[in-house]
Amino acid sequence: PPPGWRWLRLTELARLESGHTPSRNHPEWWGGDIPWIALPDIRALDGHVAVETKECTNDLGIANSAARVLPKGTVVLSRTASVGFVTIMGRPMATSQDFVNWVCGPLLDPHFLAYLLRASRRYIRTLSDGAVHQTVYMPTVAAFRVCIPDIAEQRSIVERLHMQLTEVERARVGLEGQAVALSK
Repeated sequence: PPPGWRWLRLTELARLESGHTPSRNHPEWWGGDIPWIALPDIRALDGHVAVETKECTNDLGIANSAARVLPKGTVVLSRTASVGFVTIMGRPMATSQDFVNWVCGPLLDPHFLAYLLRASRRYIRTLSDGAVHQTVYMPTVAAFRVCIPDIAEQRSIVERLHMQLTEVERARVGLEGQAVALSK
């Protein structure tokens, strides 16, 4: 690793949580005010902070299932079907069992972890297995190791990446506008 960086088990830096789906046999457990991240959401949320989802559950759905409401800043990684897509909860939310969720401790910046996971997407996909749907199983996820600098450097890296990606997005939008203008 670069000087000042170190390899650690991700579970030493963040609490690993799984998701769950409240029973669909109980419609009264759905349509509430608790956003619930599911596979239909993840492609649009990839690389963004999630504040809205297609479906919501409610307190009854949470109370009568293994689903948990996780805090704002939780990093969400898709582990089935759309393996490797990543988002960060912009407010308290729950997820389906198709995701693993990382509640970062004080030594790990959630945005840094999200960038790390996105940069590792190709590798994470090689860890998946399954005949019908590719899945990264929980024991594999629990064994993840990450190489990180101290928290101040993580935040500095996140800030630089955010500025660079904002410029790339501005350029993309500008080019799309030019393409539209030229096609008229």
